[in-house]
Amino acid sequence: MRKFGFLLWGMIVVPGWQVWAQHLPGIAMSNYAGINALYHNPAFVADSRYNVHVNVAGAQMYVGNNYVKYGAPFSMFAYITDSANDKYKNSRGQVEFPRTYLIEKLNGKPKYLNTGGDLRLPSIMFNLFHSRVGIAFSSRGRFFVNASEVTEPIARVIAKTTRPRDLRNTLYENQSGRLHMNGFGEVAFTLGGVLMNNETQFLKVGATVKRLIGLYTAHVIIDQSSFRVLPDQTWDNRKQYISVDEIHVKYAITRDAGYENVQPAWLLSNGPPGSGWGFDIGAVYEIRPDIQKFTYREKGERKQDPSKNKYKYRIAASLTDIGKIHFRNPAYVIQQETHAVNKEFRFDNFQDLDGSEGLYNAINTALEGGPSLAPNFRSVLPAAFQASVDYHHRDNIYVNALWVQNMIPKDAFGMKAESVLSVTPRYEHKWYEFSVPLSLLNHYRSPAIGLAGRAGPVWIGTDNLTAMLNIGNPRAFSFYFGLSAGLYRQGPESQIKCWPPQDSWLRRIFTKR
Repeated sequence: MRKFGFLLWGMIVVPGWQVWAQHLPGIAMSNYAGINALYHNPAFVADSRYNVHVNVAGAQMYVGNNYVKYGAPFSMFAYITDSANDKYKNSRGQVEFPRTYLIEKLNGKPKYLNTGGDLRLPSIMFNLFHSRVGIAFSSRGRFFVNASEVTEPIARVIAKTTRPRDLRNTLYENQSGRLHMNGFGEVAFTLGGVLMNNETQFLKVGATVKRLIGLYTAHVIIDQSSFRVLPDQTWDNRKQYISVDEIHVKYAITRDAGYENVQPAWLLSNGPPGSGWGFDIGAVYEIRPDIQKFTYREKGERKQDPSKNKYKYRIAASLTDIGKIHFRNPAYVIQQETHAVNKEFRFDNFQDLDGSEGLYNAINTALEGGPSLAPNFRSVLPAAFQASVDYHHRDNIYVNALWVQNMIPKDAFGMKAESVLSVTPRYEHKWYEFSVPLSLLNHYRSPAIGLAGRAGPVWIGTDNLTAMLNIGNPRAFSFYFGLSAGLYRQGPESQIKCWPPQDSWLRRIFTKR
């Protein structure tokens, strides 16, 4: 039953499995975020503090739900890094995670799970025409698992299996739930430019076009179903099975070859399991009351210092991930819709399955679903409205407020973004920075304190430090890290060049003599 449960609930049953989010308030709001800021708002590509910025690699992880809490005797950080005490490891030296470590919240309400995937691959951004125009070419792999409106008995069977005695010998009626899993590649082009610069007011806009390659998909949609958990006499009642009185279900899955045989030609063909297009649009407005502090004269002409941030307030707004992926390649995608009565899911029927197709066939056999339907469905991208306000307090000190609101209804077919509200104070320098995100994660349900930083090309952080340290039985986790670097834009130089510079400690020593 575990593999059938995995298809329905995914991440909940494996809380340490790495999944990904997309917001990074501790890093992406910086003026030195470079390419990482473009996923929040494509307008940041113009008037950057970099002439050129390159992302080598980056990754992040996030898990959020409203059903189970993390209750292990070791931290999530210890679990991820395999550094827990040896008494929690098996004979192979791996940290064990029994389901008793999942603390349930039983209130009779529908359960949800929300995760997002983001592996940031090599990308480049550069500015043209004195930074009035910026362009970027980026690539990344993404993975989303979204479960919504899952009735509590189904959630309990999946998270706790059929072992709890209080689940047995009860008829659960009117059961339902929705799961969508999607993995895809993305190659994108971003273009942005300055529309207005009258010194005290500044406006830039940008847009990103994305080519999407759907590599994996799975969905299960259950409606108006009923089941009960019963002891299995063939196992001398040591195991249980699920007796399905009635089920209305639609399910689909991608054969493993869909992501094992990735080819460059898929970018512009119908060869992959799915394909599509996506778009981001955004604008950034800056209020610059002290612009005279950031100007200089060169050959009688007054110019603005390109190496400095000139705003007191920076306001950004964007719409991200507008689009869909169309899955329709019968060579990789298989789909079924079934209405069945008096069926059984037994332990023996879901052992030693051969990949995703083996799981699909086992479910189909148990439900007597007949031949597969022709695959032809569209999975929406996790569209979101993103807005931020950045306040330059003084010197290198900033405070940022970020709001990300999911725009996809919970009953929509496809992916959903994570809704987040955060306030992040930060100390920012071109060579290093650190920030402390104060956030409401998990659809504004989970308050969190984070910590993030950058030293040269390396950035690392979490938006929920207490969760990583196992404080308070958290329901949400996040962690991110990466490697990126660029060539900074240079400020004005003195027309009379000398060495050492005027403010050099070496010059002061010799001047005193």
